[in-house]
Amino acid sequence: MILNQIFPLLLAPLFLILFIFYLKFKFEIKKFNRIFLALLLGMTSSLMLVLFYEISTLFGLENVRSLRRTLFFAFIITGFSSEFGKFLVLYLGFFKRKDFYGPIESIIYSLFISTGFSIITCFLYVSGFISPIDNTIFLYLYTIGNLVFAIVLGFFVGLGKSRKNTFVDAVTGLLAASFFHGVLNFCILTEDYVLLLLIGLSSLIISIILILKSFEYKYNNLKNINR
Repeated sequence: MILNQIFPLLLAPLFLILFIFYLKFKFEIKKFNRIFLALLLGMTSSLMLVLFYEISTLFGLENVRSLRRTLFFAFIITGFSSEFGKFLVLYLGFFKRKDFYGPIESIIYSLFISTGFSIITCFLYVSGFISPIDNTIFLYLYTIGNLVFAIVLGFFVGLGKSRKNTFVDAVTGLLAASFFHGVLNFCILTEDYVLLLLIGLSSLIISIILILKSFEYKYNNLKNINR
């Protein structure tokens, strides 16, 4: 592997270390058992992407010779399958826990799940196991993009928990994260870097807004409890 392929593999572990330090000093978390569980389960969530990709190869759908096949590969085979795997881990593994109150907790779990997912899938892309995406720019953007998708997914799943509207909010989060994931893949496959820049900036702004909103929900809930 050349250097520009090895470096993207280090991005996810680097973000993992930064997350742990942030949680330790910001939220004074002393035990990281559930955090590491989220990381490990996030690694297993990559199996959904592998499953979808293997099925697509049986029917020759990984060959993106036309626009329709490119859209299908980007949004369904890679985008939806990736986010669906992470969604299942988040919902089945952590949604019903007592420390899962709303968007903030959901985003934290989702970020670690997505980091675990990125660690495995980055290796799958670099090794050539998953194709046809073979682009150095994609490898650099992939881990960062998965963090944005995690914020979107985590916010809506957590919102559903806090306001007892689980199904609608969960589906909204899954579809929104799948859309952004699919757009990233589509832009790389079609080499449309202008659209990629616009979508990247807009998704970054959206993720920042959702983080601020999640803190607002947390603050309002604590204020209501103290009344």
